[in-house]
Amino acid sequence: MSKTVEIIKRLRSRGLSQSEISRRTGVAQTRLSRWEGGAVAAAADDVLKLQDLAQALDATDRAAVQGEGG
Repeated sequence: MSKTVEIIKRLRSRGLSQSEISRRTGVAQTRLSRWEGGAVAAAADDVLKLQDLAQALDATDRAAVQGEGG
């Protein structure tokens, strides 16, 4: 399962409809429907992978700064 589909499933499990997710994110409902159905473009997953990496690096940087001050 792709990261995009995992995120959509997590949002849906919280009771959000595709319409609500679309309204809140600006992502077209038709795209959400295709993604939820498993038709996710590799580029979308690539962006999420980059986002995950950036977040992990930010967390590492924060931990290093805290370690220097302690």
